[in-house]
Amino acid sequence: PPTAEALLYGIIQLQNKLRHRSIIDVSL
Repeated sequence: PPTAEALLYGIIQLQNKLRHRSIIDVSL
């Protein structure tokens, strides 16, 4: 099973992807 650190790392990566996507949408 994934550790808490692995879960936190995955959540941070997902948030970064969503943040970049939103920035791209705004710029377009």
